[in-house]
Amino acid sequence: MSFWPSRFAHRSMSIAIAICASLIMVPRASGQAPGPIVEYKEVVPVSAGQIRDKEVCINFSPVMTAGDFFDGLQRHETASGDQFRKNSQVVTTFPDQITVQVQTAVTVCDADLYTPAPLPSFFNGLQFKVQWKRGLAMRSVAQVVVQRVMFASQEGDNRLMFLLKIRDHSVPLTDHLIISVLSPQGKLLTRMSGKL
Repeated sequence: MSFWPSRFAHRSMSIAIAICASLIMVPRASGQAPGPIVEYKEVVPVSAGQIRDKEVCINFSPVMTAGDFFDGLQRHETASGDQFRKNSQVVTTFPDQITVQVQTAVTVCDADLYTPAPLPSFFNGLQFKVQWKRGLAMRSVAQVVVQRVMFASQEGDNRLMFLLKIRDHSVPLTDHLIISVLSPQGKLLTRMSGKL
């Protein structure tokens, strides 16, 4: 008579211990430490690009701006993917208007000191192609206007800036902005990428 209850009690206790152990372990397995939080400022860097033409290098240093949209925007890495918040509110899309400022310097390649170089003959015919990338799929932005701005600089200092004014609607913040620089004949010369 006493054999069955003790055996039953032993089994119940084993089951209870196993359940408690699994309850303790589950939060550790699924409740991993939260991923890092990245906070942005008003200006977001985009990867740099370069065109080499013999001894002359055209260096592109782009940044992305959109008024105060990016200032204080945070990217939270979660198990289901990146989530963006600003002032505790979830943000899912880019604003309808973005400006990419592409600072350009034409220099002697591999010089020890910054050394301006004359503009290559093809420079004035450079073209910009701007696209969104999601996974492997690429699509053109709805509208882009390119403006060229010359800097007031010392004689022979070939620095200037291109303003790429982009208009699009409902573009997810997880998409990448791809900026391609093309020759006057349409050949790809360099590519830059912006990712939040």
